[in-house]
Amino acid sequence: MRALPRIAFAMLLLLPLSTTTYAQSRGRGDQPRRSGPGTGNPDEGHVPWKFVSGDVLQQQQPITLYWLPASLKEAEQSRLMLSRPLLMAAGRCVDLEIVLPERVAVIEKLGATGKLPTALVVDRKGNVTRRADNVNVDAVERMLAQELSDRDEAMYVQLRDANRNVTAGNNAAAIALYKMIWDDRCLFPLAGRDAQRALKALGVTVDDTPPPPPPDPNLKPATSPASP
Repeated sequence: MRALPRIAFAMLLLLPLSTTTYAQSRGRGDQPRRSGPGTGNPDEGHVPWKFVSGDVLQQQQPITLYWLPASLKEAEQSRLMLSRPLLMAAGRCVDLEIVLPERVAVIEKLGATGKLPTALVVDRKGNVTRRADNVNVDAVERMLAQELSDRDEAMYVQLRDANRNVTAGNNAAAIALYKMIWDDRCLFPLAGRDAQRALKALGVTVDDTPPPPPPDPNLKPATSPASP
């Protein structure tokens, strides 16, 4: 059988989780991890943004998009609340976080003091990989789309190199690459399952854990008690 062209093969690997699957997860009755704006119903097109409620940043997913509006009102009226590409990105486990101006310590950690409004893409290690100082919906969508495209291309290269290492008998290198794909499997579920099977064939078992429950965007950001 003739091999699939590279682009077609990559598309098979990179199929994202559907928004239907994400919407179905809303009915599980779990408690939210953080709070955020919106109706909480992805079928209505509202992006499941969450408010950062403390001063510690925790990048639990491979990609976190931080949106730093100039005010809560600006956030509530923004078209970023209804962005279809951002909604689909949430289905690939991209964390979508709003940092309000009063989170001074968080803004400083993100290197955005005096630069509001802005939006940033941050990796799991806390590194800022992209920044959009022009915070309109088109600019933010393009920025995140490029980040996802680069991650997809990197995954394709890792998978290719891992397969080559298996063929060459370099199992240790192959295992390291397959584990990288597995760790980021929420971005590309099909490739993640392929990596899991390849690891099992190499004698390495990795267990899948259920993703954390989605937040309830109906909730408002936590407010600090008034000073006496």
